[in-house]
Amino acid sequence: MRKLFRTILRYVQENKFEARLLSNIDWPILLMVWGISLFGVVSIFAATASSTAGVGETLMETIKLHPITYARLQLIWILVGVVAMAAMCYFSYRLYGELANIIYWANIALLVTVLLFARVGRGGMQAFFEWGGGERGIQPSEFGKIAIIIALAKLFSMRKKPIRTLRELFPVLVYVGLPLILIVLQPDVGTALVYAFVFALLILISGTNFRIIGGILMIGAMMIVVLWGVMNSGGENFRFTRILIWLEPENYPDDAMQVVNAQIALGSGGLFGKGLVSEGSFASLGYIADDHTDMIFAVVCEAFGFVGGGALILAYLLLIMRMVRHALRMQDAFGSYIIFGVVGMLLFHIMENICMVIGLLPVTGIPLPFVSYGGSSYLTNILGIGLVENVIMRQKQHGMPEGKVKAVKI
Repeated sequence: MRKLFRTILRYVQENKFEARLLSNIDWPILLMVWGISLFGVVSIFAATASSTAGVGETLMETIKLHPITYARLQLIWILVGVVAMAAMCYFSYRLYGELANIIYWANIALLVTVLLFARVGRGGMQAFFEWGGGERGIQPSEFGKIAIIIALAKLFSMRKKPIRTLRELFPVLVYVGLPLILIVLQPDVGTALVYAFVFALLILISGTNFRIIGGILMIGAMMIVVLWGVMNSGGENFRFTRILIWLEPENYPDDAMQVVNAQIALGSGGLFGKGLVSEGSFASLGYIADDHTDMIFAVVCEAFGFVGGGALILAYLLLIMRMVRHALRMQDAFGSYIIFGVVGMLLFHIMENICMVIGLLPVTGIPLPFVSYGGSSYLTNILGIGLVENVIMRQKQHGMPEGKVKAVKI
């Protein structure tokens, strides 16, 4: 342990933040993230507007007439996110690689602690540490996404060749499977799917042959069948019901109202939307459950129409494409895997959230990055962006093969 601390101290001293690194920041990425984030605050305000407050003569008068609690809190989270992102960039991403094992096991410890001590909350989930009478909480599995990205990026970058056999694959499956199982036990299937998607993307990029990938898909399919059977055997299970609602919404008219109303609101916005605050809108009447969190995209399309929804998707696309461009140009394997990991995390969230709102996928409670209300989710995503900027800023400083860097053993 003493040797570990000496190694960390030496590495920190050698990799202090220098002002010259600021010239390497990718400002388009930051501007797109902050633009989407501010658009999210506006959308959260639209989602939580009152149906009876009316519309003022000016924008400021309209804002004063409606509740701004959630929009204000989200704005605070954005400011906290700026600090968190700066902190993530302060030390070289190589330090996180040195500490990958510690970060991985710290994540495991938090997930176990949640299962042992957290209160069972909404939907039977045991995933939050709560305070303030249960009105405030933090979800460790959210921050665990950053931990698993760092851990898997280090794991794959340290390999001299891609995984070619099942014997090589098995320890990797165990490595990623341990936190995944702990999250499923919470149970939080949506977050577990994010972990699985990040792993699938990184193993594909690593150059693993398609025979191995096919085997992984078969294992995944068998796990889905087993999970389906478990959900179906326990009597009333809202996760199983969600899948049935997605497959046969006409047979569950009451339970399907969230998705049905979200789709009606989405379509009612037309080309340019009903406006930020519209009397009689589905959002203001409270017809869409979780409209400021999971179903925020329906509010975006109702308030800003096809143009607003399309612009948001375009912004996401440009953000993803720019990060992929950096990842492909990266000389450092560890840095490249980190960026692809963050891309996988954001991409799954975006696709799953939008597809569940429009009815292409069942509802899983996956928030829309930088737009949905939620502190844990926002901080996780902004830490991911900070990690990407960290890699980009230091790519000239660390343009060397990953194999020259030794991991710290614990």
